[in-house]
Amino acid sequence: MNADSTWPDFEKDPSAEEFRKLFVGGLDTKTTEETLKDYFSSYGTIETCEIMKDRSTPPKSKGFGFITFKNPDNIDEIQKNRPHEIDGRKIESKRATPKQQQYWATKKLYIKDFPKDQKEEDLVEEMKDVFGRYGNILNIKLIKEKDAKENNLKGFGFIEFDDEDPVDKCNLMRKFKIRGNEAHVSKAYPQESNRAGGRGGRGYGYYGDYDMYPPFDFYGYQPRPYGRQYGGRGDYGGYGGYDYYQQGRGYSRGGGGGGRPYRGGRY
Repeated sequence: MNADSTWPDFEKDPSAEEFRKLFVGGLDTKTTEETLKDYFSSYGTIETCEIMKDRSTPPKSKGFGFITFKNPDNIDEIQKNRPHEIDGRKIESKRATPKQQQYWATKKLYIKDFPKDQKEEDLVEEMKDVFGRYGNILNIKLIKEKDAKENNLKGFGFIEFDDEDPVDKCNLMRKFKIRGNEAHVSKAYPQESNRAGGRGGRGYGYYGDYDMYPPFDFYGYQPRPYGRQYGGRGDYGGYGGYDYYQQGRGYSRGGGGGGRPYRGGRY
């Protein structure tokens, strides 16, 4: 089943659970669920709070967990006030990423399906207005045909923020109106994570100066997760490579996805 057929529409249902779920990592082993609740309840009403534990006896904290709030605006406030410190330790907070996607951190957002027959400056100005509500934009690059005499737009581009959180949020929302068109967004996939090879070059989207679309559906199933998959709980499925979380050394010991601190947030 295509992920788009089950993923909630933010415009129609902005309070869907998928938009109210927070990932917290880098927790001290002594931090409890009650401690998390006490700290984060100052931002809003908490519906669920769970620290993931291993299978030892007694179970030990894996150093990360998930918190679901009643209001999605609570997560906006939490992210605005980073970093957070609990039990004398700075923790990592991220918007939880659905199990269909492999999490990676990026400050670049990929955008497509805007009306490419309109003036570039008009499109850029509207994108600044639309996406500037979510964070500070550093750059907008709309890709053009290389050999076209009029340098026509290809119909996709990249929006760069000064922070990862606006990209995480827009990636969950997925659809935005740009000059009358329904444009779609996803995270730009960093070239260094490309395990399938390519034609080289730099930047995001795999290929050189952005001359190719990222090789995955913009809101469908993302590249194969690194690390092992674990059995699901309720509607949230497996927890990916989090079993290998080792307090800042990365969640996964598999493939190119491991070894970097706090690459998580996937549920």
